Amino acid sequence: MPNLRLHTKRYQSLALAIGIWAGIALADVFELKALLLAPILALFRNRAITPVLIASMTGVSALLIHMAALESSELSKFAQSNVKTNVQIEGVVSSDSSKTRPRVIGSRLTESKTTFLMRAESLATDELRYRIRLPIRVIVESKEILIPGQRIKLSGQLIDSKERKIAALLIAQEDSLRLISSPKSLMALERVRIALREATSGVGGDSAALIPGMVIGDTSLQSSALSKRMLEAGLSHLTAVSGANFAIVSAFLFAIIGFFIPNRTIQSSITIFALVIFVLLVRPTPSVLRAGVMAAVFLVAKLSGRRNAGVNSLAVAISLLLLINPFQAFEAGFILSVLATSGLIFFAPKIAARIPGPKAVGELISIPTAATLFCAPYLMVISGGLNLGTVLLNILVAPVVPFVTIFGFIATLLILPVAPAARFLLEIANIGTSWIVYISRWSESMPALVTSAPVILLIGTLLTLRRFLGGKVAILALLALLAIGSSQRFIFPGSNWRVGQCDVGQGDALLINLGGGSAILFDAGPDPRLLDRCLDQFHVKRLPLVVISHIHADHYQGFTGVGGREVGEVWLNREVDLFDSIQERIARSGQRFEIGNTTLEIIWPETGVESFDSISGDGSTENNRSVVAIVDVAQVRILITGDIEPGAQRELLGYLEGVDVIKVPHHGSKHQEPKFFEGASLFLVSVGRNSYGHPDNGLISSLESKGSVFRSDKDGAIALSWQVDDSARPIFSARRLGKEWWRISWH
Repeated sequence: MPNLRLHTKRYQSLALAIGIWAGIALADVFELKALLLAPILALFRNRAITPVLIASMTGVSALLIHMAALESSELSKFAQSNVKTNVQIEGVVSSDSSKTRPRVIGSRLTESKTTFLMRAESLATDELRYRIRLPIRVIVESKEILIPGQRIKLSGQLIDSKERKIAALLIAQEDSLRLISSPKSLMALERVRIALREATSGVGGDSAALIPGMVIGDTSLQSSALSKRMLEAGLSHLTAVSGANFAIVSAFLFAIIGFFIPNRTIQSSITIFALVIFVLLVRPTPSVLRAGVMAAVFLVAKLSGRRNAGVNSLAVAISLLLLINPFQAFEAGFILSVLATSGLIFFAPKIAARIPGPKAVGELISIPTAATLFCAPYLMVISGGLNLGTVLLNILVAPVVPFVTIFGFIATLLILPVAPAARFLLEIANIGTSWIVYISRWSESMPALVTSAPVILLIGTLLTLRRFLGGKVAILALLALLAIGSSQRFIFPGSNWRVGQCDVGQGDALLINLGGGSAILFDAGPDPRLLDRCLDQFHVKRLPLVVISHIHADHYQGFTGVGGREVGEVWLNREVDLFDSIQERIARSGQRFEIGNTTLEIIWPETGVESFDSISGDGSTENNRSVVAIVDVAQVRILITGDIEPGAQRELLGYLEGVDVIKVPHHGSKHQEPKFFEGASLFLVSVGRNSYGHPDNGLISSLESKGSVFRSDKDGAIALSWQVDDSARPIFSARRLGKEWWRISWH
C-alpha cells in the first residue's frame, strides 16, 4: 500500500485530468443520468478517490453545459424546425476550408463543395436579428479560398447536424458568400505561404512537395500517391499539424539547438519563440493551438529536468483544453496529442538513457520511438492497420527531420525579403526530404499488420499483466496469440480464396483470383480509397482484365483506386473514354476470356441497344444494358450481373443451368425476377448505407431459403473458397472480414 499511495500522490494531477476526461465520456453516454455520480461522492472519504470523483463531476458538468448551450440556441431552433427559412449568417472562419467527398446518388456523382467551420456571430431573417457566438459548419459551392480569421457573410438554410461540436449545419446558397474583412496580419502570413509553395514548386519533385508540409503543414503540393505512401509508412504525421507531429518537431528543435547551445533556458526560449512563429504561419486554428500547448508541456518537462513537472504540465493542459472545449475528448487529434506527449515524458528518457553515445543521438532515437509506440495502439484501432516497421522508419528519418525543419523554417522567414537565399536553403532541405521519400518508397516492401480492436486490447492486457504473470509467461502468451492469429486458418482472406467480394459501400466490386497476385476485377465501386483498400486486402498486384458492367458512378468511379497496379484490358458495355493509356473493348454476348483454369463468357448485352419497361428510379435503361458474365472456376459457375432489372433477367433464364454463385443484381433491389435465383446455393449482395431500401428484406428472406447470403454492409469484405467432392458438388467456405473479432492478416 505505501507504494500505491506514493504513486497516487506523484500522479495525482494526471489522475484528476483523467477524471475530467472520464466524466465527459460518462456525460456523452448517459447524458443527464451521469449526474447520478454526485451521490456517490458522499460514500467515499478516501483522499485519493474523492478528488478524482469531483474531477469527473466537473467533466460531466462541462459537457452538459456545452451541449445545453448548443441545443438551446436560436441556431438550433431554426435547424430543428421543419420550416425552410432562409437565414443570413455573419461570423468568422475558424478552420481551413476543404472539399467534401463526392457522393453517389443513383447513377451520378455529386460535385464536391467547400466546407469549413465558422464562429457565427449574428443570425438574421427577414423579420428578426439575433446576436450569437456559436460554432457552425458551412457547406457552400465556392471557388474562393478562405483562411481562418476572415469575416464573412452568407445565406442559406440551417439544418440539424449529427456533428456534436457545432450548433447547426448551414447549406449556403450558391454565390451568397461575401467576404467582409481579412486581417492584414493574416494576409501577410498568407503571402508567405503562397511564396513558399511557389518556391518549392520550382525545386520540383515529390521531395520538394514535402517541405511546405513539414514546415507549415501545407500539403497542397503533395501527389495522392505520395500522401498514400507516407500514410502507409506511418510518416504522415511529419506533414500534418497534429499534436503528435508538433510535439515531435518541437522536441527535435530543442535537441538540435541544445547540441550547439547547452544552456537549457536559452534552448527553451529559442524553441518557444520558433514555435510561436510556427503557430502563426500554420494559422492559429484550435487544432494547431492544441498542438502548441502540448509542445509547450514537453518543453517545460525538458527545462525542469524533472518528470513531475512534465506530468503536472500535461495534466493542466489536458484539463484546461477539455474544460474549454469538452468535445475534444472524442477527437483523434486530441487523443494522439496526449498519447504522443505522454510518450515523450514517460518513456523517451528511459530509452535515451539506454542508448550509448552523445546525448543528442539518444534523443534523436528515443523521441520518435516513444511517441510512435504510445500512439500505435490507438492508430491501429482507428485505422485497422499499422506498418510493422513504423518505429524503424521513424528512426531512419529522424536525423533529417530537424535538418529539414530548420532549413525550411529559415527559408520561410527569408522567402519574401531574400528570395534567392531562401531558394538555396530549400534546395538544401530537399536533400533531407529526398531521403524521407526514399524511405517511404522502401517501406512498400515491408509487411503490414491489419487487425481488430479486440486483438489489440488483448495484447495490451497481456503486456499490462506482465508484472503479475511474469515476463516470460506474458511473452509466451503474446507469441502464442500472434502465432495462432497469423496462421492460415484465421487470416483474411486466406491463401485459397477464389472469389472476393469487396466492401466498397453502395456500389459493386468483385474479384476472381487468378493466382500469383493476379485477379479479374468486375466493377470498381464509387470510391478509389475503398477499392485500393480491397485490392490490398486480397493482395492483388495485377489485373489482366477489368470489366465495368455499366457507366454508373457506383460501378466505375473508384477505378483510379487501381493506382499503379498493372492493368491489361478494360471491357465496358458501351464506348466511353474513361481510362487513359489502357486498352478498352466493348463487351458483347459470346466474348470469352481464358486464363489458367478460369473461363469467362459474356452473356449480355447482345447489341447494347436493348430496351425494356423502365422501373421508377435513376438509370433503368443503362442498368438493363449492364455487362453480365458467367465465370467458370474450378468446377464452379459464378454469375456476375451488374444492375440488370427483371426485363433483362428474364432474357437470361436459359443461361442459369448449373450456376452455383450469383452476384445479386442492383444491390439487392426489390425489383427482381424470382426465377432468376433458382438453382444457385450462394448469393453475394454488394451494398452499403443508402436511402433506396437496398437490400430488400423480402428478397433476402427468399434467398436465405435457397442457400447462403452474404452482404457487404453487414459482413464486410467476403472471401469464398471451395473444394469439390467425388460427386462434383462444391463444398463452400467463406470468410467475412467485418464480423470476426479475431481477424488478422499480413500483406
